[in-house]
Amino acid sequence: MKFNFNHQRFEFTLPKIIPLISFLIALAILLGLTSWQLKRLVWKNNLINERINKYESEPSDLDKIIAPQDEEFRKVLVKGKLINDFELFMPALSKRGNNGYHILVPLKTSSGKNIIFDTGWVPLAMKEIENRKNNINFNEGEFKAVIRLPGRKGYFQPDNDPKGNFWFFIQPKLMEKTLEIKLEENFYLEAVDNGPNGFPLGNQTRIYLRNNHLQYAITWFLIALGLVGVFFFANIKKIK
Repeated sequence: MKFNFNHQRFEFTLPKIIPLISFLIALAILLGLTSWQLKRLVWKNNLINERINKYESEPSDLDKIIAPQDEEFRKVLVKGKLINDFELFMPALSKRGNNGYHILVPLKTSSGKNIIFDTGWVPLAMKEIENRKNNINFNEGEFKAVIRLPGRKGYFQPDNDPKGNFWFFIQPKLMEKTLEIKLEENFYLEAVDNGPNGFPLGNQTRIYLRNNHLQYAITWFLIALGLVGVFFFANIKKIK
């Protein structure tokens, strides 16, 4: 193919078969990655919207939900009493990025179940129960909470340490063995409201997910365009 540009004559010729096939394969991979990221973008948006819709809906009675493990991020109301003698500590940052702990205790419901209940976040100085005697709920009552599913150990995450009472993710089976109390295994609850006198801080549920798939799709597409540009300019010759 011959063409004129800036008063000069150029010719574009296809390369040999191996470079051409290599170019086409690379281009197909880059366009495939672009398409995959766009599909991931739609999936992530739907997931975020589903979480938000559940979280922002009116609280339901936990006892009336047939399969709570299928309703993660739904707000519920549950009647019971916190068993404060069995505290579990989960190191975590608050929503504002401060170091501290989530205080986990079993919640004995009016229906007789024991469910791990994340009462909320406290700063490092309030880890020990002696430092928050005025922040313990000893009363039986109704709690507003969010259904959550037990976590999995992350690739770079430490193992849970039952002896030291440090828990990096919710692991009901091991917690049950440690506390010697029968626990619900399929889900746990996160407090919506703060504890007495403002601590522990409730409402620590993180429903928003990082969604960078559009940026990734654009990046792969621009790389594909760059590859096309390199291929084109590598195969044109100036006609003298």
